[in-house]
Amino acid sequence: MDAIDTQLLALLNARAAVVRDIYTLKERQGVPRFNQARTDAILQRLAAESRGPLTAPEVHALFRPILEFFVNVYQSAARSDRAAEGAGDAGTSPLR
Repeated sequence: MDAIDTQLLALLNARAAVVRDIYTLKERQGVPRFNQARTDAILQRLAAESRGPLTAPEVHALFRPILEFFVNVYQSAARSDRAAEGAGDAGTSPLR
């Protein structure tokens, strides 16, 4: 179990890095960070790919909070970044 937990942690950290990069690109392009249709598609795909013992509703129950976590963490991080940038030089770009 410890090895599986360690693998899960590594995969979640990898996902966090990808989400961060995607959100940075979306911000630069002026695209909304959250897309409910994309979230629904992810959940449907994962439920369809599950070969058990997790059922489709269990896959949804497991993954929905994970997906929401990343949205919430990076939305609050973006707000903090914008607030910090607003406190600095007014001539600096809000995009990095």
